[in-house]
Amino acid sequence: MLDKSSKTKALHRIKIIQGHTKAVERMIDGGDYCVDILHQSRAVQTALRKLDLFILENHLKTCVVDQIQNKEEDKTVKELLTLYEVS
Repeated sequence: MLDKSSKTKALHRIKIIQGHTKAVERMIDGGDYCVDILHQSRAVQTALRKLDLFILENHLKTCVVDQIQNKEEDKTVKELLTLYEVS
């Protein structure tokens, strides 16, 4: 679970991502040049990857440590393997 500071940072990143997606929508609606739209779309994808890494880092530093200390290694391994299957 994200602590208060991490939650604030994650929500800030989400707002930035929302701004990028709104820009893509406006650009498509406005008939902007395809390459310009793609650049903006890539910005969304990059921002999402950075958010994922931020949340994963937090998870590794907090939840995973707690699970290992509580002898829940199997749960941790299963969760992490599931994450890698998604990416």
